[in-house]
Amino acid sequence: MAKVEIRDIVDRIQNLPTVPAVVTQILKMVNDPKSSANAVQAILGRDPSLTFKVLKLVNSAFYGYVGKIKTVHQAVVILGFNTIKSLALSATVFSAFGGKGRDAFDRDAFWRHSIAVGVAGRMIAMEVNAEDPEEAFVAGIIHDVGKVVLDEYAPEYFDQVLEYVQENDCLIYEAERKVLGSSHAQVGRWLAAKWGLPPETIDVVFYHHQPTNAKHAPQMTSIIHIADILARTLKLGSGGDNKIPPLDKGAWKIVGIEEGKLKNVLEKLPGEFAKADLFMQMVK
Repeated sequence: MAKVEIRDIVDRIQNLPTVPAVVTQILKMVNDPKSSANAVQAILGRDPSLTFKVLKLVNSAFYGYVGKIKTVHQAVVILGFNTIKSLALSATVFSAFGGKGRDAFDRDAFWRHSIAVGVAGRMIAMEVNAEDPEEAFVAGIIHDVGKVVLDEYAPEYFDQVLEYVQENDCLIYEAERKVLGSSHAQVGRWLAAKWGLPPETIDVVFYHHQPTNAKHAPQMTSIIHIADILARTLKLGSGGDNKIPPLDKGAWKIVGIEEGKLKNVLEKLPGEFAKADLFMQMVK
């Protein structure tokens, strides 16, 4: 099946989830220097369900403020605009593509892997003093979103990919190219573009297997590339195959993390991942 046909499948989907207007407005506010905590609270308050989820997450063990943050205003002041944006977007992704899914593709294991990549990405970003560790967290969560789109909306084709993976013991994106002539990275890019996500986020989704090709966010894309490898090494969830992708040496150079610091991330990752358990509960 040709690459263009996969795009046609995605474009034909009538019920493809959209980003709520509230999240779209918050995404715009993050880059507006005139934005205030009161303004974010006012906008998020238009969606009580999303507000509840965001406050629940900011009070989780992952952020260390259990039960202390009562309002969105407090959350913005304490954790910053970018954290609230990341949590709102994460909650939206979970709502759109959560649930058990089909037997052929273990969606629970998939989200465990995605969250683990987000946690690892955040840790690496902190170690190298990247501009926004929270951006790395949400980028990790959505980096493989194309897989769940294919599983949800083109299961007959995705099943062929999964069968190829089992028969050839290969990486899922290698199977996708053989079977579909495209990959989850491309499908994920189309979804991210439809959602109006920033070019930097689209870069991560599209290039996380070829991070040195990223045009807008080479460092963040490289961070997620390495985070993906760490999560797979520790077998935290599953992206749909049992292989560990090769490390792109260019990505290692771009990130610039010392081996000792990377070892530190690897050692602490299981514990930090355990603190993110509430994110997994939101997927179900």
